[in-house]
Amino acid sequence: MTEQRINIMEAPSAQNAAAAAPKTPEVSYASLTERFVALLIDYGIIFIPFRLLVGLWFKMSNPELELWQYFGLIALMNGLFILYVTIFSCGDRMTLGKALVGIAVVKKDLSGPISFPKAFMRAIGYYISGALLMCGFLMAFFDDRRRSLHDMLGGSVVVQIRPKTFMEQSLLRVIGAVLLFTFIGTLYTQFFSRGALLDQYYIRQARIHLHRVALLEDVHKAKYGYYTNDLLRLALLSGDPVQFQRDIRKAWEPKGFKIGVSKTSYKISAVAKDNKHTRVAYSPAE
Repeated sequence: MTEQRINIMEAPSAQNAAAAAPKTPEVSYASLTERFVALLIDYGIIFIPFRLLVGLWFKMSNPELELWQYFGLIALMNGLFILYVTIFSCGDRMTLGKALVGIAVVKKDLSGPISFPKAFMRAIGYYISGALLMCGFLMAFFDDRRRSLHDMLGGSVVVQIRPKTFMEQSLLRVIGAVLLFTFIGTLYTQFFSRGALLDQYYIRQARIHLHRVALLEDVHKAKYGYYTNDLLRLALLSGDPVQFQRDIRKAWEPKGFKIGVSKTSYKISAVAKDNKHTRVAYSPAE
């Protein structure tokens, strides 16, 4: 029998050392197209139902909201988005958009899912990236792991959880383009068209102040026996002419206000401060 002695003081061979060394997992980081499509899907999940419900509420109840309340609705919608993204980005969960695309958020060292606080910081990072003129998102073009600013805030990376064929990748690009144009069109509708919530507020305020002027016309008629086209006389009847003029300056454009009177009636018109500069009018017959 041959005895084989092993010197424990000798350094292990290169082959044994390589076998003993832990293997680095092969990771495929999510492409920018995949991440963009997932983000638009996730935002649409919150935005579309919220916009429909608020629009239905406005049609049914026609509420008279102050400007801060309109901004409050926008803040509520984005708060829901932050909560949704935070909850479904930590633990072993995924947002619907990421699940459909086949990507997931994990720690930057790939050791597991991120924590709730990190997921929250990551969600807030979306808005910081946007506030920086999208520069936070563009950072992904210069990072070897395609990390944007919100990834760095959340200590995370986004990885692929399943391989995709060429057809799937092409389909994602098409879906991304469609969603992008849809998103741009929606933003245009919200901020530049007559159907935007903020524009509806300005038009509503203009009409409210028309009715206030109409009430003063009726008071003037009862007191003096005739209608007047002198806005100053009507302001004096309001009891606080300075505040009256401040209110109408907030509600109407400086030019475009008209009062037409006759012995038996009157018509008041003004231009609202919405993006379309909508003309609003009121007369007792309407």
